[in-house]
Amino acid sequence: TLQPIKEKIEKSLGIPFFIDNDANVAALGERWMGAGDNQPDVVFMTLGTGVGGGIVAEGKLLHGVAGAAGELGHITVDFDQPIACTCGKKGCLETVASATGIVNLTRRYADEYEGDAALKRLIDNGEEVTAKTVFDLAKEGDDLALIVYRNFSRYLGIACA
Repeated sequence: TLQPIKEKIEKSLGIPFFIDNDANVAALGERWMGAGDNQPDVVFMTLGTGVGGGIVAEGKLLHGVAGAAGELGHITVDFDQPIACTCGKKGCLETVASATGIVNLTRRYADEYEGDAALKRLIDNGEEVTAKTVFDLAKEGDDLALIVYRNFSRYLGIACA
């Protein structure tokens, strides 16, 4: 268990010690020193290899059943999404908004896209495409990248609503 480690750290440092997942701790940090402005209620979303989050309500971090309160990546945003999430469901935000999800979304739209776009050429040529590639090309005005970006943004909006 963590208890012996917790006690040893607290004794050696002389301060309270807590451990939690990265998104929960980030939510607390954002509430304390960031955009949360020490408000009692804060929702913090992380986007990376997955989609996570932390929820602070009435000044307390919510953990929920089995610690899943901040698992925002598993909010259903697309009932027609063909790609299964790591949790086994289809339609989770993580399948369209994580770094991997953005690449999967890009490949799905590229299959249907008939225009001439740099992103389409990269995919058709079998080159590596990352979420960064998509966003960089969207900034440059690439049509396919903008389609992906707009849909990614729409999915985030659905999850946040």
